[in-house]
Amino acid sequence: VNKWFEVSAYPSESGLTVYFRDVTERNKTQEAILQSNDRFKKVSEATNDAIWDWDIISDTLFWGEGFKTLFGHEMKENQSSSFLWSKNIHPDDLDDVLASLFDVLETNSTNKWEKEYRYLRSNGTYAFVIDRGMAIRDAEGKATRMVGAMTDITHRKEYEESLKILNENLEKQAKDLAISNAELEQFAYVASHDLQEPLRMVTSFLTRLENKYDAQLDEKAHQYIHFAVDGAKRMRQIILDLLQFSRVGRHEDDLEVIEVQEIVAEVVTLQKKIIEEKQANISIGDLPTLQTFRSPLLQIFHNLISNALKYTQEGRPSFISITCYSTNTHWQFSVEDNGIGIEPEYCDQIFIIFQRLHQKEEYGGTGIGLAIVKKIIDNMGGKIWVESVPGEGSAFYFTLPK
Repeated sequence: VNKWFEVSAYPSESGLTVYFRDVTERNKTQEAILQSNDRFKKVSEATNDAIWDWDIISDTLFWGEGFKTLFGHEMKENQSSSFLWSKNIHPDDLDDVLASLFDVLETNSTNKWEKEYRYLRSNGTYAFVIDRGMAIRDAEGKATRMVGAMTDITHRKEYEESLKILNENLEKQAKDLAISNAELEQFAYVASHDLQEPLRMVTSFLTRLENKYDAQLDEKAHQYIHFAVDGAKRMRQIILDLLQFSRVGRHEDDLEVIEVQEIVAEVVTLQKKIIEEKQANISIGDLPTLQTFRSPLLQIFHNLISNALKYTQEGRPSFISITCYSTNTHWQFSVEDNGIGIEPEYCDQIFIIFQRLHQKEEYGGTGIGLAIVKKIIDNMGGKIWVESVPGEGSAFYFTLPK
């Protein structure tokens, strides 16, 4: 009949008396309790948390295996569970933890309890934990039981602390950077005004000296004056280039959607005279539309195209190709030429400020253009490099993030 019976048999003078009692419901209830306890035990073993079940009336507490795993403590028989738990809470946290717990137990409107505090391990160190519990109440609303779990969040707390320290360091660096920028602005003012004024005086008086005493000066004197004036002009150009280098990264224009094709066309128009002199042929491929700052992008292409036009080979028409290749995360641009090329050992050196590979008599410039380009691209989150074969040409590649 698919039922459980408790059977009792009693012998008597006339035979055997047998009593049957249906205990199906009792056995089902006991089986359900055993299964529930078994599931609870399995769950406590499977999780890294310290699962607990607190009988508030008798003050007995079941701890899962996680309690020993996380904190190294073992429950002793007949020991007050509340005593073991509360004595290991950090003294500075104890009053606040107990107050929050009993506030939930004594308030019928809420059953959920959650608290962060420090809990003592068996090795004497404290773990940061987050403890969550759910109160179970009787028909009158009195809390009779509470189940919950303690989670070790020490690593999270340590990470938060490291982030806090990192943020403090970043704030300090930001302040230092602000001071540095203020000093840089002061330098820029001096470079653009005070340093250029003496150079203008030198150039002006040397020119007057040459004009007034032209007849009295021999060829050597004229040559010396020419060298002095030329040196002053080059010094002024270096100051202007330094000023430009110091301003890289300070965007005075707004972020906008820009057709790179138009930027390159503008540079080509500005370089029209030298393009005609060099008989240069410029090929422009399909270039993308970017959301970026106009001035830095214009500087990049102006410097790279100017260099390609400057370092050409005598007796051979110049050819410059500007293309772009798309990756998943970046745009990769290239500016290729058929110029004099660069020796492999100098391919990294050319991006360092004031590093020149040629005498000024051969090719003009101050050796700062590519340093400006690299600084701009670095600030925009990209990178730049060059591949070159001496006597055949160079290809400058740079990336910008999408």
